[in-house]
Amino acid sequence: MFPRHRTCPSIRLGALVLALAATACDDPFDAFLGDVPLTPTEVTLYDYVTGRLEDPPAFDIVLAVPARVDQTLNWDFLFRIRDGAPELVPFSAVADSVTDAGLQITGERFDAVLEAPEQGYTLNAPVAVQPGDVLIARSRVDPNNFLACSRYAKLQVLSIDPEAGTLVFRHLVNPNCGDIVLEPGTHGSL
Repeated sequence: MFPRHRTCPSIRLGALVLALAATACDDPFDAFLGDVPLTPTEVTLYDYVTGRLEDPPAFDIVLAVPARVDQTLNWDFLFRIRDGAPELVPFSAVADSVTDAGLQITGERFDAVLEAPEQGYTLNAPVAVQPGDVLIARSRVDPNNFLACSRYAKLQVLSIDPEAGTLVFRHLVNPNCGDIVLEPGTHGSL
């Protein structure tokens, strides 16, 4: 009788990673990267000052979802109306903490923004916005990721209702850590 041969799980995993790397000619990590969504998602944020507690004033780029500031510190910017002027405010501008989360207004059309710049973000001051503005946003460093890096998004302000205290925007978030590509249906490389 022959002894039963057992393969170590780490060898199997290594073989799988090697096989995936061999099939991805240019980028061995291509199989692990997600694409930027094909269609933007719309989000409504509520004024941080006058909004109800249960209505989210902030946005979490890492998860690409609105966030309530009373429940979590995992958010990147919030909406508020100050002295009648609507603004988006990066985390570091309102919290007693410094993060890499930042915003910058671009003069480009939403569809024309294909990459996020790595520098030039407003980190610790409000950014005045109006309907039609297109912004590029960088998230805080994601502590749950193996690599310490930010995520990038593009967004366009669709409407602001000062009476209701709401701001509606559409966004596309690149799901990959550190990837600056914002073209729908694509991704960069590691």
